[in-house]
Amino acid sequence: MIENEIEDALDAFFAEGLITEVLYVVRSGKEATVYCCAAGASTGKEFLAAKVYRPLEERSFRNDAIYQAGRNRPLGRRDKLALERKSRHGRNIQFGVWIHSEFQTLQLMSSAGARVPEPISESQSAILMEYLGDASGSAPMLSRISLGRREAEACLRDIFQTVTLLLVNHFVHGDLSPYNILWWSGTPVVIDFPQAVDARFNPNAQELLERDLDTVCSYFARFGVRADGRRLAGEMWRRYRTGMLRTG
Repeated sequence: MIENEIEDALDAFFAEGLITEVLYVVRSGKEATVYCCAAGASTGKEFLAAKVYRPLEERSFRNDAIYQAGRNRPLGRRDKLALERKSRHGRNIQFGVWIHSEFQTLQLMSSAGARVPEPISESQSAILMEYLGDASGSAPMLSRISLGRREAEACLRDIFQTVTLLLVNHFVHGDLSPYNILWWSGTPVVIDFPQAVDARFNPNAQELLERDLDTVCSYFARFGVRADGRRLAGEMWRRYRTGMLRTG
């Protein structure tokens, strides 16, 4: 049996025929749980992933100013005031902003050709997206994969390419690590974008970029791949700010 709150979160997807059954939990975290679902015939897919955010009273969404800066620009005065006061209405607004922001980021980056899950649909408390895996199970996190030196070097290059493509489109992931990169078909796929920031409006974007690349490069050192994440981030940021950043 699917719990009532999960049924409510996914009701719109069932009603639209996008999914027909929830099969199993893929991953459960403090902010959301990802489910593998049987896809509806209209989608042309066998499985889809539904990311369901926890109910208001259970969730532990980040409220750090480092992520929020510049994010609430489109909101009206009343909603911004509710956010500042941290009222229940304000928390509901923040919840909706984070979910919609993740969906929009996935849409833009998927269209740009980035290695991210393709977004399918969104509801008030869930995102439906491409499922990475097959009938035998979901794609593993990069943190669980052992790579040879050459394979690790190629993987890191692919991640740099995705990070570059993000920044070309004005995004910084903000929480990149081997725990939110999946390994599927010999390719790293970046996931989890609720905290992604717009580099044009968030004054902390460079700091977050440096942290992202430092975390990733530190992880790959275990495979004998040496790279200075902060130096690379600094160069990437300089090129971005001067309009010289390119992909490929």
